[in-house]
Amino acid sequence: MYKAAGLTAVLAVSLLGVAPIGAAIAQDAAANPTLTQDPGNPSQARHWVTYDAAAGAYRVDSSVTADPASWSAANAAKAADRKLICFTAESEEFDWDVVLVNPSMRRAAEAAGVELLLLNNQYPSTTKPIENADICVQRSADLVVSFNVFSEIAPAIMTKYNEAKIPVIAMDVAHPGSVFYGADNCKTGALAAQFALQWAKDKNWPLDQLQVVAGVDPAVGGAPNCRNTGFVDAIKAAVPQLPASNYHDVDMRTGELGPVAGAIAATTDWLTAHPDAKYIIATSINDDRAYGIAQAMKQAGRGDSAVDGIVIGKNAEKAALDAVRAGDTPLVGTVSFFGNKYGDDVIPLALDILAGKPVPSIVSVAHEVISKANIDTHYPQ
Repeated sequence: MYKAAGLTAVLAVSLLGVAPIGAAIAQDAAANPTLTQDPGNPSQARHWVTYDAAAGAYRVDSSVTADPASWSAANAAKAADRKLICFTAESEEFDWDVVLVNPSMRRAAEAAGVELLLLNNQYPSTTKPIENADICVQRSADLVVSFNVFSEIAPAIMTKYNEAKIPVIAMDVAHPGSVFYGADNCKTGALAAQFALQWAKDKNWPLDQLQVVAGVDPAVGGAPNCRNTGFVDAIKAAVPQLPASNYHDVDMRTGELGPVAGAIAATTDWLTAHPDAKYIIATSINDDRAYGIAQAMKQAGRGDSAVDGIVIGKNAEKAALDAVRAGDTPLVGTVSFFGNKYGDDVIPLALDILAGKPVPSIVSVAHEVISKANIDTHYPQ
């Protein structure tokens, strides 16, 4: 999801990055790889781990020789008794949470026969996630799913859970000492690039004249940035003849404007500075900014996706899906994170952890570019 908070809050955050390890949880990283793993690093090794309830920590489980990517929710343990899973949700305000992730968690928990205590982290609050951690501990949760997007407070949160010996699944943002479930950010960038290049080829655009635009926010580093860098790297690999001058990072730090208005303003400035630019292939880290890029192109009279350019978003949120379905803006695709299916993986993953079964240290969600060709298959009206 990742909306823009106020500038002070944003600058304090490295979304989806790996937080520093606090002294209270400084365990042996060789025995517990969840302490230092970086899900945003494409070369990050994935391990089988089990939760050591006596130690209050995950441990490498060398008894499993299969690829951790082979883990399947379909083969997960069943709830032996009524378990309490505490889910500290990112928010109960934004579509990503209210329409997709939170209902999927409720639905999957009910189907599995476990009790789900959903607490609202009230994004962009940096205090509520810590307060909610205290509540989870006070309620003696059997497991916590933490959807806290502020990596700098993750050590404080994990200290509470580690002291209470409660296993944690961190959702979308790595927490030191937790199993990670979330996006494969670099893959989303590569998928967006593949789609954009195929569009360009289908429209007979000269590949050596493409203008590659990445809507960036320098305050957002770490893994989410790979949604952009993965896009650019894939295009560079596929079109080595494209000049360096045809790659453009457009600063979309939004401040008080918000992500959509900020993206419109930044893109309008870029279009004004490049009046002859066409064959634009653009992306950003989320659908808000991608929608803003597309709106700016349309408002400038340069929104013809057959000639002027296209935009590929990330997250498959409602505004982007509506634009893709309508087909009247340059926003012709969005990479889905399938937030509506998060619970279908996370609850079974939690049950395996609680049953003492080995689980992957990192579980990545499935991704697919949603376009006019497949939108009704994945998101029927």
